[in-house]
Amino acid sequence: MKILDSKIYDIKNLVLSFIQSKTDNIRQNSVILSNIDLFILLAIIFTYIFSTFMPTEIIGIVSVFVPLLVVLKVLITKNEKIELPLCNFYLLIYLLICFFSNFTSSMPFQSLYGFMKTIIYFAFYFALCQFLKSNKKYIWILLISIGLLISIESCIGVFQDIVKVQNISTWQDLSYVNPEDVLSRVYGTLKPYNPNLFGGWLIAGFPALIGVLGLSIYKKNTFLAVISVICSILCAYTIFLTGCRGAYLALFSIVLSVLINTFKRIKAYSGAFIALIIAFLALNHGILKRLMSIFIMRNDSSTSFRMNVYNSALQMFQDNPFFGVGVGNKVFREIYGLYMLSGFDALSCYCVFLEMAVESGIFALVSFLAFIFSLVIDSIKRLKSNELPENKIIIFTAFTAIIALMVHGIFDTVWFRPQIQFVFWTMASILTVILTKEKMAE
Repeated sequence: MKILDSKIYDIKNLVLSFIQSKTDNIRQNSVILSNIDLFILLAIIFTYIFSTFMPTEIIGIVSVFVPLLVVLKVLITKNEKIELPLCNFYLLIYLLICFFSNFTSSMPFQSLYGFMKTIIYFAFYFALCQFLKSNKKYIWILLISIGLLISIESCIGVFQDIVKVQNISTWQDLSYVNPEDVLSRVYGTLKPYNPNLFGGWLIAGFPALIGVLGLSIYKKNTFLAVISVICSILCAYTIFLTGCRGAYLALFSIVLSVLINTFKRIKAYSGAFIALIIAFLALNHGILKRLMSIFIMRNDSSTSFRMNVYNSALQMFQDNPFFGVGVGNKVFREIYGLYMLSGFDALSCYCVFLEMAVESGIFALVSFLAFIFSLVIDSIKRLKSNELPENKIIIFTAFTAIIALMVHGIFDTVWFRPQIQFVFWTMASILTVILTKEKMAE
């Protein structure tokens, strides 16, 4: 029996319809409220814009306007209904488990602080799902906005490389690298300044450029296609300049996804494309050295440090397998001090999935993975179906972004930064809206 047929949902929709019948006239007679969709769209775009240069707290405050405006719209718009796709049901379970972990934590107040940040991200996601299901026309506006912002930041990153900006990363082992091959590791304007954060954010937005390129080819818009190609190359190059090895692997997952999805159309050029990539790496010794450092394991101090953190984090998980140590990096940093193998403090687990298990336990991790798998499986099915070409481009764009961020998340936890989170949840909401249709949770 579907959730929409349940008594709880019947009562909810009845109450919502009653409120809407009393407030619909207010919306029709107000210039501002009658254009509330436009204000929601602007709030979303401003969240992206503020993410490029504002601190975390300001970004969070701006993002809160999105769910507040969406709730207002639901209350004043006749026939507006709230629905729960199956994938969102998994997220509610994840949220519930995180809530319980606050009370089982030895540091409940710090955990509640981390939980509130999680609530902000989830509210943003659920608000976008509600907003986009009746405004699918805005999906391309959001993707173009993201693509434009990462293109601008890519230009800034290239400029930082040209002027050889001061290296702010303390975790680049130089013992096996010639001085002339050392990367400056660009970081853009995102705060706090961090090459790994910058790389992760570019990875999150890069598929938006690919989506715009796909749309321009489908619409036979040569000018937009050329601009998209230039911006895509610029963004990919800037990702290499960040020196973020997790972002390198994520970028390769994006390229692989594109090659697999378009192989029948570009198989004649795929060999030349791969040859260009090899030639690019061969001509850029600094980038090649940084890439190859992934495979030397303990001989790289940064990799060795992460492996020590993984070992300690696994012990933390073994001691707190069901509800974890508590939500957020404030709790993690305090508890980690009791387990650390090295003399260096760790901000997180440096692995998104391990971080979730440590913070909120195995069941939280399973529920989140169920959410990801449900989106991935449905995306693959729809990409193989006779879906409309434009919808396929949107699905592939969001699907690729999520896969890339999960690949990056295996080796780093910059995913928990708001700049990346808001792009990730945008892509997730786009997938949810396009994939759902009449498929509801049981």
